[in-house]
Amino acid sequence: MVESRVFRWANGSTVEEEWCDPHAGSVRAADSWLVVEGTAVHVERHLDRFRGSVATQGLELDTDAFANDVLGLIPTEGRWFPRVEAMDYDDGAILRFHLRPAPEPLTEAIVGTATRDPRTLPLVKGPDLAALGAVRRELDLDEAVILDGENLAEGAWSSIVWWANDTLHVVDPAIPRLPSVTEQTLRDHAAFIGAPVIPATVRPDELDGAEVWVLSALHGIRVVTEWRNGPTVHVEPGRAEYWRQQYVNQRTVISAS
Repeated sequence: MVESRVFRWANGSTVEEEWCDPHAGSVRAADSWLVVEGTAVHVERHLDRFRGSVATQGLELDTDAFANDVLGLIPTEGRWFPRVEAMDYDDGAILRFHLRPAPEPLTEAIVGTATRDPRTLPLVKGPDLAALGAVRRELDLDEAVILDGENLAEGAWSSIVWWANDTLHVVDPAIPRLPSVTEQTLRDHAAFIGAPVIPATVRPDELDGAEVWVLSALHGIRVVTEWRNGPTVHVEPGRAEYWRQQYVNQRTVISAS
């Protein structure tokens, strides 16, 4: 089994940590993406989101040089799920890179509605990841659906979209949630083929009969086959397969400038 490796940005370059506790320190910003045989879907969007999160947190770190350096560390063979992060560590903020092997993708998910919303910074990826993971573990399901009040916001580690009346729906932008690279990629294709995308505010009980998708960089599109103690969901044969292929078609070769 291939083991994860951890690197730290120091003196203008990334150096491998001989030993470190990957859970030490406080995460201020983070991002990750799937790499398959040296290719990825819109890696620059992930890095832009990371840069934005770092800036929002008020950290003065050289994210441009760091991002360019870590791209050169990703192997061109195999499946990887690299992660970049900004950390409060000891007496200052640091940049760190995890090179992690990726599991095989899943195509289905059983979800449940979370009993609480642990997010403190819903527009910044990183600070709330551990708390959101704990909510998902409490349900012991593939994903926990986070609510903003009574309305659907996002998954613990994903974006949630749904199909109703053969139309793709997304969470209304007035509801605070992370900007999703995977969701935006699907929206781009919808615009390309002239398919409408409708922003909406919806409660879980209003999704009876809808087809619900869980979106993430790691798995792409997972179709919800069961919403435990929630709405009765529908699966339209062939729909997810088509959109998965369009998503995979966006993979391009990763290269450092």
